[in-house]
Amino acid sequence: MKLDFRTQKWIRYGEIAIVVILLAFALLTYRELDALRKHPVALPMYEFDVSGGADPSGTVTTRGTWIAEGGIPEPIQTTTIQCRYATMHCVESTAAVVMVSGKGLLEATSTQFDIERWDDKQISAKPLAQRCLTRTLVLQLNEKRARSHITPNPDAQNCKEERDRNLELVTGYRVKG
Repeated sequence: MKLDFRTQKWIRYGEIAIVVILLAFALLTYRELDALRKHPVALPMYEFDVSGGADPSGTVTTRGTWIAEGGIPEPIQTTTIQCRYATMHCVESTAAVVMVSGKGLLEATSTQFDIERWDDKQISAKPLAQRCLTRTLVLQLNEKRARSHITPNPDAQNCKEERDRNLELVTGYRVKG
């Protein structure tokens, strides 16, 4: 069956329209992938929630990105800290992107701090001595701020060279590539 010239012409227009639509979708997909390559990670907003205060049911939960004093970011990471008055512990859970052979690898860690003091103004954790460094953790309840201080252990062997750092948990930032 042979189609007349007019029908063939409209079929060609339809084919051209489909190709143009597919090209538009291909361009949108390319732009989205390119944007993901430039900004691979979006970190969450800062949160600080106090419930129950300094009584047995008290909990404090905060979430954000550790950033060094002076605005220097730590590795691409997000951290959640949950403190419970009943157990007198704070648990810090961190997911960080570490670079291995030029590729980003997601690494998760969990650290438990023993609470030294919990009152209406702040939670202070006992210093946590690790092999290469010592960390302290302070949550200021009135100001809704989380801070940590890192001190290298001078006697530690086979550790990368570290310096004293003061960190603050802040709103995550969009990573620029």
